[in-house]
Amino acid sequence: MIFRGYKIRVRCINWEQEAYLGKFWDYASNYIDINKLIGLGMNWTKDYLYFDYVLGVIDREEELEKLKHINFLEGGFEATYIEIDLPDKGWTSFKGKAKELRKIYDNIDSLNKQYDYELEYIDNVKNIEIKIHFIS
Repeated sequence: MIFRGYKIRVRCINWEQEAYLGKFWDYASNYIDINKLIGLGMNWTKDYLYFDYVLGVIDREEELEKLKHINFLEGGFEATYIEIDLPDKGWTSFKGKAKELRKIYDNIDSLNKQYDYELEYIDNVKNIEIKIHFIS
């Protein structure tokens, strides 16, 4: 599957990424229905202090065109357009409320399995689904 969207570099010390990514989602959802956006985490540094995060779409051309017209710099984000081919299979789903984000990730991390990608889906009532692609 081809994921298309806008990538930012995120620092993750003491969960500061949570507020920063929340602002990224909020800014984009001013232009596109949040139910139609997907977040993608990838490219963690070896020390896990930084990673790339992309807000985008899979197979949604209308929303992709809307994304391309957002001035992310105006919102305070130095975002770069990317396209990435993600695996079609091998995803494990975790669900909860956005306010339980840390608990969900603690559960994922407790599995002690490395992963290369995470997809995040958030709806307008703050339900969240995180799909993890574990490295075989």
